[in-house]
Amino acid sequence: MTDVPTGYLRLPSHALPIFNSLVGPFWIRPERDGITFGFRVELRHCNPMELCHGGMLAAFADIVLTGGCNHVARLSKFLVTVSLATDFIGPARIGAWVEARPEVLKVTRGMLFGQCLMTADGEPVLRASGTFRHAGEPDPRFNRIARLLEAQPEASAASASSAGR
Repeated sequence: MTDVPTGYLRLPSHALPIFNSLVGPFWIRPERDGITFGFRVELRHCNPMELCHGGMLAAFADIVLTGGCNHVARLSKFLVTVSLATDFIGPARIGAWVEARPEVLKVTRGMLFGQCLMTADGEPVLRASGTFRHAGEPDPRFNRIARLLEAQPEASAASASSAGR
């Protein structure tokens, strides 16, 4: 098991071995006004220089923005990535703890706009912004984070205090 900072909960894997499950595990930490995602850089995430591959960082940004913004906006819908823009700022070395906090910029009837800043051991490594389409009725398959937090008394209290803000 990887060394994980205090307060993080492991995000459960999907039932099928989909992409997210194959590149994880990912961790979440509820906060008063949002949620933070994290993962530990392993050799399998790296390029030949033993730095986290840019594709892994971009994939993590997409996971943070779709899952995290979905949770923050309380949509419980599948978000389809329409566009994802990334700016690589610095390297994430093997063994680094990488984290990102999704920020919802705007939700419309069919679109969500979000952004995040990703850090590795506290240093900025990537900035990402994205546009995501959502449609249909809420679906419980897409509220995994809420279900995980509801099962954790401390996490539920932190999440509830953010909902009242």
